[in-house]
Amino acid sequence: MTTQTIEAKKVFVSVDNAAQWIVFEEEMQAGFQYKLASIDDLHAYVAGTGEVFTYNVETSEGVVQWHEEQFPYDSPVDYICEYRVIN
Repeated sequence: MTTQTIEAKKVFVSVDNAAQWIVFEEEMQAGFQYKLASIDDLHAYVAGTGEVFTYNVETSEGVVQWHEEQFPYDSPVDYICEYRVIN
């Protein structure tokens, strides 16, 4: 049995510094506490900035990927865009 490794970048949120909303490991500052971001944190980031991470992101729920899907005109849902767990 082979195991497939999925590359993903870890994204963190600051527990005690609202100015450090979404950060990467190399951006962490001493003296602040961080936790691995959740899917909700990523969705809040997209809502606040309009930016999405187009690569795989490791969150507290697992590795996620941005997903966009458009539906036909007569569908009850027009469009879905969200992060989904892939591993």
